[in-house]
Amino acid sequence: MKILGISCGRKMSNTEILVKEALMGAEETGAEVELVRLHDLHIKPCTGCNACVVNLFEKHGPGDCVIKNDDFAFIDEKIMECDGLILGSPIYEKSPSGLLKVLNDRMGPSHDLAFRSVAKKMREEKGITAGKGPDERAFKPRAASLIAVGGSEWDNLALPMLHLFALPFQMEVVDKILVNWVGLPGAVVFKEDTLQRARNSGRHVAETLKKPIEQAKYIGEQGICPMCHSKLIEIRNDDHNYPAICGTCGVKGTLKVENSKVRFEVVEEDKAHSHVLMSGKFGHADELMKVSLKPNPLIHELPERLKKYKNYLTYSKPLRE
Repeated sequence: MKILGISCGRKMSNTEILVKEALMGAEETGAEVELVRLHDLHIKPCTGCNACVVNLFEKHGPGDCVIKNDDFAFIDEKIMECDGLILGSPIYEKSPSGLLKVLNDRMGPSHDLAFRSVAKKMREEKGITAGKGPDERAFKPRAASLIAVGGSEWDNLALPMLHLFALPFQMEVVDKILVNWVGLPGAVVFKEDTLQRARNSGRHVAETLKKPIEQAKYIGEQGICPMCHSKLIEIRNDDHNYPAICGTCGVKGTLKVENSKVRFEVVEEDKAHSHVLMSGKFGHADELMKVSLKPNPLIHELPERLKKYKNYLTYSKPLRE
């Protein structure tokens, strides 16, 4: 069993300290552990070219990214190798480090377990044996713990965006830790209860992986969403049937207030649409095929319509010597 720690923070500062505590806890149970700092890697941003998706579905390949000469392949391999993940990030402007978002974008739909499952099935149905298909390691069960560290309570998007990193891989998020009021470097070492909390979290990830993933238990603070424990709920007054939607897993429901407490209610049949479940991912893929990926009947006019914008303005760029 291998537990990978990914720290999006500074060397030997609060996030890294808590990720290391969690890895120590996992190691105590017999797990092999490894730590990667995103600051040590050079990851180029995604360009949105969709070449990875084309490779996955049309060329029946592994869904490789066409961007080269960076460290994406390195971190991709580390994630595929691991059974469990400890993901930690400092909080900048309510969110995790932008480095994580860059990596998350590069993972994209080509790494989504539902997409990979469909691509694998297509290869099997067509009898394709040549070349590589989706990485088989993608289909093994994984568990994850998320750690967000901030200097105040300006933190609303931190845990939801950390969870978004785990969603494509269909990782079972068994814990979420939000640590506030540790703005100074290394200050978390004086919070013994927080250090112990992180160590217990790592231990729990490792213990979870010793059992069938269906027996996984969530030990973090209970959120308002019954599916992913998120507290981030978006209000959509234009949808009278589903006026609220979870900002993390996308499940729809209604909000109710009882005794000054808010409840997010999701009826049983709608739970299948949550992106923490494969059924929700398959539904999302089906929507993409029927709506945004459906060719416009006027597609033949596209080159002519683009002429209006092609030569409009030139890009402002810094001078380089």
